[in-house]
Amino acid sequence: MAKKKRMLIDMSKCIACKACQIACQQWHQLPAEDTTFEGSYQNPKNLSAANLTLTEFFEVGNNGDLRWLFFVDRCRHCKEPNCKIACPLNAIAQTKKGYVVIKAKCTPTKPFPDAVVGVDYCSDNDEKPCQVACPFESGPTGIPRYRLNNGSTLPDGRANKCDFCYDRWRNANLKTAPFAGVFAKSKKPACELVCPTGAIKTGGQRAMRNRAEARVAELQANGYPKANVYPAGYTTQVTWVLLEETWVYGVVDA
Repeated sequence: MAKKKRMLIDMSKCIACKACQIACQQWHQLPAEDTTFEGSYQNPKNLSAANLTLTEFFEVGNNGDLRWLFFVDRCRHCKEPNCKIACPLNAIAQTKKGYVVIKAKCTPTKPFPDAVVGVDYCSDNDEKPCQVACPFESGPTGIPRYRLNNGSTLPDGRANKCDFCYDRWRNANLKTAPFAGVFAKSKKPACELVCPTGAIKTGGQRAMRNRAEARVAELQANGYPKANVYPAGYTTQVTWVLLEETWVYGVVDA
């Protein structure tokens, strides 16, 4: 049986360089989005079908001083994914390692084939079943996205989200085009490979859990009493170490 993986994102080490955001977009060969400056270094404003990882910026008051906090937002890869259950076309799967992926047969903007009986919920509604079912709302909706921030869709119209770079784990040869170059040096997720501070790590479930708890204890003992593990209860394959309570980052435990 394949051992399940866990990704740990330590926000106490994040410098908001956005390397993970760009590496994700490059690895998945997704288009760049035209965006508008809205007074924040965060860009774009929300996750989208072309931005599966987003570095979010928060300005927090700290005894009269301004303090920056960052959150690397993406799919949590739930151990029991509601999006998979809700998908009417069975286009969402969970791999043996625990990654939740959207398959090519996802067609949220197209009418269902005649063989599918029932309401054509995907193409008839702007918010799709996977988005409604996602317990981790990010911005305007649940995490799977089928639109770009300008309202358009990808050429194939499918929904999209972080897939844990599952193709990197299973690909025996990453040296062939278009995978040649820096990404060929490691089978780690693209975001982990480029993170300059080591804020992103992947490994076994127990090892990453122990690492998260040790880091929280270290932070609490060194001036960050509210440091915590998110989501609590380790109900997801992606875990964050946060410096402040979850509401400060605009996220909730599900």
